[in-house]
Amino acid sequence: MKYNQMRNVDLKKELKKQGLKGHSSLRKAQLIEYLSTGIHPLKNTETPSPIAESEMHDTSKGIGYSPTLLKGTTENLPINQILSGGCLKILSSFPDGVFDCCITDPPFNMSKKKGLGWAFSSHVTMQEQWDIFSKDDYFQFSVNWIREVLRVLKTNGNLFIFGSFHCIFTIGFILQNMFDRRIISQIVWYKPNAQPNITCRMFTESTEFIIWAVNNESKKAKNWTFNYETVKAMNSGKQMRNMWEIPLTPRSEKKHGKHPSQKPVAVVNRIILAGTNEGDLILDPFSGSGTTAVVAEQHNRKWVMIEKDETYNQIAQMRIDELSNTLFEKNSTKEIISRNEISCRSYVG
Repeated sequence: MKYNQMRNVDLKKELKKQGLKGHSSLRKAQLIEYLSTGIHPLKNTETPSPIAESEMHDTSKGIGYSPTLLKGTTENLPINQILSGGCLKILSSFPDGVFDCCITDPPFNMSKKKGLGWAFSSHVTMQEQWDIFSKDDYFQFSVNWIREVLRVLKTNGNLFIFGSFHCIFTIGFILQNMFDRRIISQIVWYKPNAQPNITCRMFTESTEFIIWAVNNESKKAKNWTFNYETVKAMNSGKQMRNMWEIPLTPRSEKKHGKHPSQKPVAVVNRIILAGTNEGDLILDPFSGSGTTAVVAEQHNRKWVMIEKDETYNQIAQMRIDELSNTLFEKNSTKEIISRNEISCRSYVG
């Protein structure tokens, strides 16, 4: 009999026969994975392979997956740095439970080998090689990176994942059915200036979704961060709804270079102010052109970015450097004004 035709109780009996333990709370898909591979679906038992010095510096060694039990130290983490390389390899080197929040925009698996264009616009639909997977490969890729993110997130830490209809249902299924994570809300980002539909065979796609999940089992999740009063104040004293009307990323945010799916600062700004506190450590394993880091810097949050495309890393670094210079100039101006005020008061006195 095939595993997928067996009942949960029979799958557990089979696991027991094979001497495999720790399966009492697993769901059917996880039981089948455990039987098929012999590797516990909620544990990373492989020893991380060494990471090149050019990719990462002074990081601590990874340990087993136990996000609801252990909390690691951030002492050796590359805080406020962009790490160049694949996220799975780099994440495997981080200890458990060190990040307060993860905000990320993973591949959507929506690209075609050749994008579509039309005569009335320079816009061409997505045709990025890094965004092309087979259906099965995309599912496994998503399981792998989500598992690692859950491992390095603190218990009850927030997880915000962008997606479109191409991938959001897959990601939601993995979170709920494979890892039993608590989903708090689905945010709909409505783009009033979205690109027109080129084929004219369907509605114009003008939304993206953001899954907000908490890193704990659905019945145990509690005390997650949500700054209710902050977002209420941002919304003119009214409760903020989960439908956000925000235009596409403006040109001013792309002056250092373009990323095909760059998110507007305005969208990430809401997420960071709602779901994190000052001093929190934010992870983005698909950081692209660095919007998460830029907004984190603006609001006194720490961050770690991971991106394998060096071109996007250079764009992100230029954006961060520009912001750092701006913040430095503002602080210097404030300091000069403050000194002048003190001098004036002393003179008057």
